[in-house]
Amino acid sequence: MDLKQLEYIVKIADEKNVSRAAEKLFISQSALNQQLLKLEKDLGAPLFFRTRNNWQLTEVGEIYVRTAREILGLKESAYNQIADVLGSESRHFTLGIAPGRGIRMFTHVYPKFLEKFPGVSISPIEMSSYRQQSLIADEKLDLGFLTIGDSQKINSNYHTIYSEEIFVALPTTHPLSKSISRTPGQIPEIALSALQEEPFVLMYPGSSCRFLTDAIFGEAGITPNVLFETSNAGSIAYFVSSGLCCGFIPEFYALERNDISLFSLPSHPHWDVAFCYSKRSYLSKPLKEFIRLCSEYWTEYYRQKRPYSGNTHESEHPDSAPDETL
Repeated sequence: MDLKQLEYIVKIADEKNVSRAAEKLFISQSALNQQLLKLEKDLGAPLFFRTRNNWQLTEVGEIYVRTAREILGLKESAYNQIADVLGSESRHFTLGIAPGRGIRMFTHVYPKFLEKFPGVSISPIEMSSYRQQSLIADEKLDLGFLTIGDSQKINSNYHTIYSEEIFVALPTTHPLSKSISRTPGQIPEIALSALQEEPFVLMYPGSSCRFLTDAIFGEAGITPNVLFETSNAGSIAYFVSSGLCCGFIPEFYALERNDISLFSLPSHPHWDVAFCYSKRSYLSKPLKEFIRLCSEYWTEYYRQKRPYSGNTHESEHPDSAPDETL
């Protein structure tokens, strides 16, 4: 198999259109189409169902593209291993980051990373956790920084930075906020059944956080009264602080708020804040160092910001680099 040809076919599959693929590859459409036709003649079968704007893979095409991604991934892994041996710094990686906390982490850590690897660049791209997992599985993203529950993880490598509890947030004016006693340094518990008639603000359907909160309501046998849905976890605290509703809020978005009341559920639901990368990929020395710096950042951040001895906890070895696999 010709590696350049593999790249061409994968790009057509990604773009679902030969003209768009040609633009991204900086070659003419006719040249790309000739490459495709030659390959299909050699294989004795078409790789795509052709329509004007939406080319879909045939069964043969699915096999070819899946194998092509694996081969190209092995090539990238080999090149990264060689670059590590040679000490090459002229490299570029893509990083998926969870909106909100991801940007905060990246802007703090990246300058330190560049001091050690001045020739290595990392491009952050904000996207959902599910999108990151999908791109990593397809070898389109080098590394992901995401928030995810155990049951939502796919067949990739995960390096957990810390496990974060999901709290129930009530307006400070809510009767339960005033009636439930609090011990300094602790988050009181509350049963979800006490809030079954209350309106809630929740993350949008299809998000990893919404998957978790839907499971919480389902286990309690409660159908939530959804007043608002949002795509920004940071907005939940604002809705709650206005006195309009209750909400579920990850610890990160609660640490600097004093205008909402936090409660733990008896089950202490949580998710992992983690890095994710393909099982077929090699984790290079620069990316290992980036993960180490990020682990260090979050350890210090939570040490300074936590006003309580809650149930969340960092990973047991926050500064350790994850194992590498091919």
